Amino acid sequence: MSDLRIKEYLAQAGICRIHELDTALLEAYGQEEGERHIKKLTELYDRSEERLIYGTKDTVYLRRQEELVDYLNQSLQMSLLAASFYDRVFFRRVMEYLLRYETFWEGDILDIGCGNGILTCFLAHLHPDSFVTGLDLSQNAVSAAGELAGRLQTENVRLSCPQALKQKKYDTVFSCRTVHENVAQRPLMEEKKKAPLSADELTKQYEGYAKELSAFVKPQGYLVSIERCEDDNACAGLIRALTGTGFCQVKGTYMQFSCKNGDETAAFEAMIFQKTGARL
Repeated sequence: MSDLRIKEYLAQAGICRIHELDTALLEAYGQEEGERHIKKLTELYDRSEERLIYGTKDTVYLRRQEELVDYLNQSLQMSLLAASFYDRVFFRRVMEYLLRYETFWEGDILDIGCGNGILTCFLAHLHPDSFVTGLDLSQNAVSAAGELAGRLQTENVRLSCPQALKQKKYDTVFSCRTVHENVAQRPLMEEKKKAPLSADELTKQYEGYAKELSAFVKPQGYLVSIERCEDDNACAGLIRALTGTGFCQVKGTYMQFSCKNGDETAAFEAMIFQKTGARL
């Protein structure tokens, strides 16, 4: 039954199976405009990859990819094509997890890093008695998410950029693939030259962002975290940092899954924390 709900929702949202993004762009926009998008995206991907590998002066990690993110979210159509190619399977895995732990969602919900709103609107449909706020740094992504919410007739959703959101606390905060966007990380080339960070070092690296997440969660409220973690130290460091800000990991909610992420296979860690106030 849950699988059917996911299939129906993704179809309504406009997520479909795409084997080649270039081919999909040509079919959607025609030869001339499609080729223009392909050329620009190739340029932006190359620039983004260079920045991720070699770094770029003092530019923070997220800013190394913001041009690409904004381009992919310039319209809902473009955003859905990219999401269909890169994230279709990822969305399914995340939705399966959200359905498995439906009981942890109630009241005011915040989706941090909502992107084009696929998961935000899914949460709103699952919990019609709750109000879901989607937050993203990209104004283009927020606009695409708003258009998607309108298409799906999702009325219990609000989309916003951080600058426009007043600080408040929520019953449940959903943080999906946001650590890599908010924690300063070394360029990949630099990582190869240095020894991997230990769990203790990663804990310190994550502390600032863990405090930011904690500030959004009500006492006894929940944080649902799904992050890409390539090694055990990264996951352990994140857990320790969150525990240090008053979160307690809820037993039985940890799940690891791998899925195709565009042309690659990526590993993700999903877990739920409750803000009990107890600290290390």
